[in-house]
Amino acid sequence: MNRILLAGLLFVLGYHAARCPAQSPPQPSLTDRLLAEGSRTLAAQARERGDAVRGAILFSTQSLSCTKCHAQGAADLLGPDLTQVSADRNDETIVEAILQPSKSIAKGFESVKILTQEGRVATGRVIRQDADTIVLRELSDANRLIEIARDDLELLEPQTVSAMPTKLADQLNDRQQFLDLVKYLMDIAQTAQAPNVAASMPAPPSTSLDPRIHGLVLMDQFGCVRCHGDNAATPTMHTSTHTSTPPQQAPVLTAAASRIDPQYIRRFIADPHSVKPGTSMPDLMQHLSDGDRDAASAAITQYLISLAKDPFKQGSIDPQSASRGRELFHSVGCVACHSPRGQDGGELMADGSVALGDLSHKYSVDGLSAFLENPHSVRPSGRMPDMKLTHWEAVDLANYLVSGAGADADRQPMQTDPDMIQSGRKSFTELGCVQCHVAEEGQTQQVQAQGRAERYPSLAQLNTTQGCLSAKSGAWANYRLDDAQRDAIRVALQASAVSLDDREHVVLTMATFRCDRCHTRDGWGGVSDQRDPYFQTTNENLGPQGRIPPTLSGVGGKLRSKWLRDVLVNGRSIRPYMKTRMPQYGAANVAHLVDRFASVDPKPLAEITETQDPKEARTTGLELVGTGGLNCIACHTFQHKPAQTMPAVDLTEMAERLHREWFYQYMVSPQLLSPGTVMPSFWPGGKAIRKEILGGDPNLQIGAVWEYLLEGRQARMPRGLQLEPIRLLADQGRAVMLRRSYPGIGKRGIGVGYPGGLNLAFDAEQMRLAMIWKGDFADPGGVWRSQGHGTVRPLGSDLIRFPPGPDLDDAQTPWIVDEGRPPHHQFTGYDLDDIGRPTWTYRLGEIEIEDYAIDSKDADSDQTVLKRTVTFTSKDKRNNLVFRVASGQTVKAIDKQTFLIDDKLSVRVDPKHQADIVQSETEMQLAVPLNLPPGSTKLEIQYRW
Repeated sequence: MNRILLAGLLFVLGYHAARCPAQSPPQPSLTDRLLAEGSRTLAAQARERGDAVRGAILFSTQSLSCTKCHAQGAADLLGPDLTQVSADRNDETIVEAILQPSKSIAKGFESVKILTQEGRVATGRVIRQDADTIVLRELSDANRLIEIARDDLELLEPQTVSAMPTKLADQLNDRQQFLDLVKYLMDIAQTAQAPNVAASMPAPPSTSLDPRIHGLVLMDQFGCVRCHGDNAATPTMHTSTHTSTPPQQAPVLTAAASRIDPQYIRRFIADPHSVKPGTSMPDLMQHLSDGDRDAASAAITQYLISLAKDPFKQGSIDPQSASRGRELFHSVGCVACHSPRGQDGGELMADGSVALGDLSHKYSVDGLSAFLENPHSVRPSGRMPDMKLTHWEAVDLANYLVSGAGADADRQPMQTDPDMIQSGRKSFTELGCVQCHVAEEGQTQQVQAQGRAERYPSLAQLNTTQGCLSAKSGAWANYRLDDAQRDAIRVALQASAVSLDDREHVVLTMATFRCDRCHTRDGWGGVSDQRDPYFQTTNENLGPQGRIPPTLSGVGGKLRSKWLRDVLVNGRSIRPYMKTRMPQYGAANVAHLVDRFASVDPKPLAEITETQDPKEARTTGLELVGTGGLNCIACHTFQHKPAQTMPAVDLTEMAERLHREWFYQYMVSPQLLSPGTVMPSFWPGGKAIRKEILGGDPNLQIGAVWEYLLEGRQARMPRGLQLEPIRLLADQGRAVMLRRSYPGIGKRGIGVGYPGGLNLAFDAEQMRLAMIWKGDFADPGGVWRSQGHGTVRPLGSDLIRFPPGPDLDDAQTPWIVDEGRPPHHQFTGYDLDDIGRPTWTYRLGEIEIEDYAIDSKDADSDQTVLKRTVTFTSKDKRNNLVFRVASGQTVKAIDKQTFLIDDKLSVRVDPKHQADIVQSETEMQLAVPLNLPPGSTKLEIQYRW
């Protein structure tokens, strides 16, 4: 790498061979430096030296978030569609729009500030308004629309400041990135309406959960068909006209008393709504006296105990397992339906959530973990989905959910009596439990249905003002329905003779299985604002699409049927970066959606030019996908090998997944089909930004990429997948320093490469020496190629890591190590000596520490060693401190001052101090006890490996 390129790279990555920023004069920002050059000069440079492909990728990055406000075909965002800018825009005004956004604001995109009579302040762009309301898109959250009644307005004030952020250019790494971005915007501004590459997606009719479908969902939830079916052997709820999904079956109770505390079962049967508020289980004994209710619930419980092969065993809670379970519960998707929980275990969003109740009084850890690992064995209807938990994940989750007050209760086993068991079996039938639950081995729905006609009217014969649908008490099931629920069920019953069409079947199935908690479809459903924080990703570069499940709008026209079935039935996944998992509901319950999606979602209308030479097209597609073309490989996984910047969906699965027509549409207008995507548009306005390939014909270019993708796993590896490391090395007798994330260290890692060939990384978050190694210093490519979110990779060899936690701490009350910052420690900066070697400065309370390391030749062995001098300065005497020097699985004393760590690292402590070997729970530590007098104390340590 030549010196000019190296110098530029060091600047981009934040390398400063100077004093700590706190002691250096402030440097002008990138925006300030660009403004000083002038818009005319920058526009000319962008036109000449900018790279539109790199600019397209920058435009879509999460750090800039341009696509949140500017999207092709969108009319109600904070910013305009940049393919439709006014004719007075030129190269210079594009530069000014980035550097001075408030100088000229596009007409219709001005912001207003609104003050309501209640004192609420909102700032944003007015999207639409009428005599009654104003709809505003907020500046603080570009994804949110708010509606304000004009009667609530106190003040509406136009703003002169643009919604475009000031100093946006400071999010870029350097001037070249600015030129690349401007060049892409210049190309966008020159585009006209798209030629016949792909017409707009046919807009489906809006689908909402109307009262009829809501009523059908409630009837399924409460199991109405189990008593009021068509009185044939198999209850159908008019399946030929209403649903292709089998009606819900209540939990199988064969082994219930093994996994659930019998005392809980008794209390729940006696008064289900008090024991578990929000339950779908009806109160079947509201017509009985308290004594009869208690006797019946006890008898049924004993009957269920008699069916269980194993007795209930309470077990104990593993706190560490419960801690892992809490993380699982709040990340894999459980809280899409169930309420998130506070630190005390209380439900934070009980309203609108599927009730769980206090599970600490209900389950044993073993019982709940077995259920979570295979929920369909107990709930075969799939309403409780299989979350694809491993055995140990199920154990962790069970430990978390069962922890609570009930976990420590002294539970006495329930004694059984043969007469009570027989009485319970009789009550189980007479009260109607048998209509919903399978209790005995071999029991079938045919057995359940016996006698139904004599006891329960069919759905068509129901009087909707009496029985379960009344608000009265009597010898019928009491579900605690509210008026809105009763009305919705009545609407569904009144329309029972009218068949549902395919689109309504889709909505009914999605609502029944609560798919709308994660997915949107045709303007309905989606992750709520309250639950949004619980949808997480392992890669922030992907933006919201990396953590929010994809929309199901038009999914039948997007995904091939075979792939869609693989997703719904077999759990096929292409988004390993998304922590929320796709639940499995069972083929019998959701497989019908494959054909229904295909029926109601047409493929996009696209004019496709068939290639005359597929082989040549594949070669061109290979070029376009690589770094010499559109650089798709910079972001997309290829044959399960993740890209450097982000692990976007695998290129080699595209053609297997997608309909060709949808692919063409998406390539031209990714934002139109997937709002908020980080996928850049390389054919803005239907015009190619790589005009030198295939004559700049968008159809031919997209067709070439498609032909290449048709090769699937056999596709040739594109250029740029295997990236050579960027080598950052000490040079000309000076140390090199790089402040970024390192493996095992957070974003406050500081690496130093010494001229003598030794290297270290210091953790400024936890004030510790984190790692040391020999040879070449570091590869910053992970940071450079991921817009600052990646990790620096140490080069060289003989890497030795040290554990987390501060090196200096109080011996009696040490900080309990986690991933955060120790509360009593503070990093204060560093100084550099004349060849760039740092002295770290930090504090522990009132003690000031200077930590200085140098590479030095050992006179006896001629080996380069790392000498570390730590100076402690305290105004007062301070006892009971300890300084951790090193740690490992083994620590051996060679002599009084020299120790061998893991048979590879030799550590020598100066004669003024005595080091102790300390055994902890997981490792051995070499630590120096310190009792500091007033003034300064030095500790010298030598590392040789």
